[in-house]
Amino acid sequence: MKRLIQSEFERLWKRKWFWLMVLCTPVLAYSTGLYYLRTRNVPIEVLHQNFILTSLQENLYLFCNSAVAALAAAVFTEEFQSGRLRLLFMRRFTRGQIFWSKLLVLNSSILFLLLVFAISSQVIAEIWRYSYHLSDASLSILQRLQILEYYGWALASLLAISSLYCFFAMYSKSVTYAIGICMVYNLASLLFDPLYLKLASFVSHIPYLYDVVAFMIIPYLQHTGLNNSLIGSLSVNGAIITVVSVYLVLFTWGAYRRFVANDYLC
Repeated sequence: MKRLIQSEFERLWKRKWFWLMVLCTPVLAYSTGLYYLRTRNVPIEVLHQNFILTSLQENLYLFCNSAVAALAAAVFTEEFQSGRLRLLFMRRFTRGQIFWSKLLVLNSSILFLLLVFAISSQVIAEIWRYSYHLSDASLSILQRLQILEYYGWALASLLAISSLYCFFAMYSKSVTYAIGICMVYNLASLLFDPLYLKLASFVSHIPYLYDVVAFMIIPYLQHTGLNNSLIGSLSVNGAIITVVSVYLVLFTWGAYRRFVANDYLC
């Protein structure tokens, strides 16, 4: 099993486009900083204090989800399209072992990219501090805990949407088709969430249930729910845990059943 996991890592991490994605991560963080400074006119004294958090809040629900979609399509759909998946099925590993190794590599890569983004954002903030001769005011313990909490929730949301995208990838015959479905879901979620929230309003008298229904759309959870989680609402935090658990169990199981099906390669 270790050899299988190592082989999956090598197949993904030796691709140039993956490392191009890694190199673009600091560029994305820097572009976000320029956007806040020049377009939204946020003072540099304020921005550099919490940029590691602000930059992720701005990019999580669109660019981060897009990266997850590309990874899911590459790990699953492209393997099928290129024929390499048939060669894997002919080896001594079971289909279940192959699926879980691929999912582990996919989720590990998501964690790696998230860490690169966090480090890049903090490095940019430090460069600003020295360039603009800002005061060396360190973050409080509460602020550090909030950053860790937000990044933890962000990772959980990315793993949840990763399960959904893997499910989409299982039923896609091409990488373009898989990424297209994922992007349509993501963009439609952002554009039409007011219509969906009207449905959730029918249970607005029960805050936890309202949050669960509203957060079933992952991009809305990332855009609104994670920000609300920072205020320490038990209803919001409980709803996030519920939704993430449902996605991880339901769509991972669905993708797994499709992957191990006898007619998957037909």
